[in-house]
Amino acid sequence: MFFVEGQMGPSEFRQMLGAVAVGIQLEEPRLNALDAALGDGDHGISMRIGFQAVAGRLEQLESNAHIDQVLRESGMAFMGATGGAIGVVFGRMLVEAGNALKGVDRFGVPGLRMLLSAMETSAAAGGKVKVGDKTILDAVYAASRSVESEQTEANLAEMLALAASAADAAARATAQMVCRVGRASRLGERTLGHPDPGAVSFSIILHLMSAWMAHKKHLSDYE
Repeated sequence: MFFVEGQMGPSEFRQMLGAVAVGIQLEEPRLNALDAALGDGDHGISMRIGFQAVAGRLEQLESNAHIDQVLRESGMAFMGATGGAIGVVFGRMLVEAGNALKGVDRFGVPGLRMLLSAMETSAAAGGKVKVGDKTILDAVYAASRSVESEQTEANLAEMLALAASAADAAARATAQMVCRVGRASRLGERTLGHPDPGAVSFSIILHLMSAWMAHKKHLSDYE
């Protein structure tokens, strides 16, 4: 069975992250277009290169690699392959999520809460930003708060869907914010009307995780 008390093991977690690596690469044109309004128009390229490196690293890991190792190694691969601020910020988010999940053998709702909380702290510290600055943190914060306040009896598939929806809403809301950090901040009010590419990327990642989880849960219901 795929699920054991609503949780997934290291192998399934690794498969899920691999599916995210494939899915995010397909979003390259969309992410580049979003970034073109605020920056160099290469955010999609960075995410593709970073997740190609993640996919390659996942293939190299030992079959018995634990969840924390999968995350840390993925983060290091992302940082090593990707230039620019997003490489450091998102790579560290993965590494810190791995550190938070050290010793966790099965990924469930508590693990999701720890993962998102660690990513939120890392995004704020690494990017030296706060909520409302129009960055990836806006989506991470919304996702983390959505699962933090939800009822404890909700299962992992439901919580992932909830986090993805919250991140998506927050990412779309960044279009109504003025960018306050980075090179795009020089554009001032001209950044209005354009969502932050990093926030959108994070919402896509959570949606891919949620879709993978829902598909696997559907299959397991018929086993």
